[in-house]
Amino acid sequence: MKRPVMLPMLAVLTSLALMGCTPSAPAAQQSEGTEAPKATASPGPTSAPSAAARSADTGLEAIDTYALCKAQTLAIIAPDELSGISWAPYESTTWLLREDGAIGIYIEAINENKAEGDDGRDVALFCKVGGTIGEPDWLDFGVGSRETDRDNILHVLSTTDQA
Repeated sequence: MKRPVMLPMLAVLTSLALMGCTPSAPAAQQSEGTEAPKATASPGPTSAPSAAARSADTGLEAIDTYALCKAQTLAIIAPDELSGISWAPYESTTWLLREDGAIGIYIEAINENKAEGDDGRDVALFCKVGGTIGEPDWLDFGVGSRETDRDNILHVLSTTDQA
């Protein structure tokens, strides 16, 4: 199990991300010929986040995963300079609720610290996180190149990790 490196920052970012953002859960989509777990995919949010009181024991929602993913991967994208990253807004992310209860999310970002045309300027974050707000369970996270095939993105987010 991977542990978050920046837990205090994650709590702050999660709280900030909850303001004005909304999750949803439309119909599942899956690539042909794959054995990925059933999942509910979202092209973007369509309903308000839960209004119930939230605590460290509250299960993650997609908006929480968005904030956690950004914070966890920030040190990978720009370890020497924590500013200069332009994140796609939550409404532009692709996420899904996996059959195992974890949430997979894909977020595009631009590393403004690199010149246009440089490798690593246009990136994508892939995260799979379960657990609760207080104790996220990191199944997988990382930074890669942007993906244009939505079916492939959903397949990557829904694939069960092999230990």
